[in-house]
Amino acid sequence: DSINIYRLSIGMWTLEQEPRFTNTNGIKLELVGVGLLIPIIPKSPIVTNERSFKNLLKKPLSERINGLNISTMGSWCDCKTNGLVAGLMAQIHREVNGISTVLYMNFTQKHNGLMLAMFNDSYKMNGLQIGLGNNGYRVNGLQIGLIGNHAYQMHGLQIGIYNMALDFKGLQLGIWNVNDKRKLPFINWSF
Repeated sequence: DSINIYRLSIGMWTLEQEPRFTNTNGIKLELVGVGLLIPIIPKSPIVTNERSFKNLLKKPLSERINGLNISTMGSWCDCKTNGLVAGLMAQIHREVNGISTVLYMNFTQKHNGLMLAMFNDSYKMNGLQIGLGNNGYRVNGLQIGLIGNHAYQMHGLQIGIYNMALDFKGLQLGIWNVNDKRKLPFINWSF
C-alpha cells in the first residue's frame, strides 16, 4: 500500500532505505536533512555503467514527489521528484524532472532539466549542468563548469577550463578539450 500526502509533508531528514511507497503532492520539507554528511562519502553514488543503471531502475522507488522537495542541509532520497529539489549543502536523488539546486554537491542518477551546484554528477543527464565541475555519463544538453566537465556520452555543449567526453557529439569550449576524435585547446567538436 502507498501513503499519499497532499499539500505538506514535514520530517527531520530522509535517508536511502527500504521503500516507504510514499507519494507527496505539494511540498516535502526536511527540517534538518543529511546534506552535511554527503561530502564525506568515500566515492560518488552514481552508477558507472548501463547494466547497473538498469538494475537500479528495477528497484521500487521509495518516494515520489510532485512539487517541491526542500531540505535545509540536503537529502539522500531514493525518490523521483517532478518539480524543484533544493537544499543547502549536498543531495543524492534517483531521478529529478525539473530543477535540482544545492550549494556544494548534487548527485542524481537520472536528471531531466537543470542541475545547479559547485559539483554536479549524473549518469543520464538531459538538460543543463552548471557548476565548478560537472560529471555525466550520458549527457544530452549543456555542461558549464569553471573547473571542468566530464561525460562518458555527451551530446551538446561543454563549457569549462577542462572538458572531456568519450562518446561525444557537439562542441567543447575550454582551455583543454578532449573527445573521442581529438584533443585541442580552446575549441573542439565532433558531429
